[in-house]
Amino acid sequence: MNNFSVNFYVNEEHQIIVDELIKTQKYNGYRQGWIYYNLLQDKRSKYFTLGDCLTIAFKLGYKPVWGWHFWQEIQSV
Repeated sequence: MNNFSVNFYVNEEHQIIVDELIKTQKYNGYRQGWIYYNLLQDKRSKYFTLGDCLTIAFKLGYKPVWGWHFWQEIQSV
């Protein structure tokens, strides 16, 4: 059995973090992978809900499964 619970809530503060990263990524011409690695290094991302991660996937133009995998990855960090 898994030690985590699924939460689809989207936290506005978490989305502000992501929006700032997207803004920086576009301004500097970085690839979208830059956002992924920055989120992995950001200690606040471990508090992201599945809803947050699904919203990130949508904002980046990825399929929802990306959000699911990202959420699982940050749960194990």
